[in-house]
Amino acid sequence: MSSTDCLQPPLTPPQREIVKRYGGWTQFMHSFGLKPWDEEDAEEGLRILVAFEHDDDE
Repeated sequence: MSSTDCLQPPLTPPQREIVKRYGGWTQFMHSFGLKPWDEEDAEEGLRILVAFEHDDDE
């Protein structure tokens, strides 16, 4: 686990499952060229995660 995984915001169980597929919050963020320690990037990461969550629901 990366030390920046501690920056993961509170997530719902389905969101945590999606993030886990990437190997953690840090890897998820890096997959999209985002920095987990940057507040704006973290917000963008959450928007991406919500979109993925909705795709999984369908």
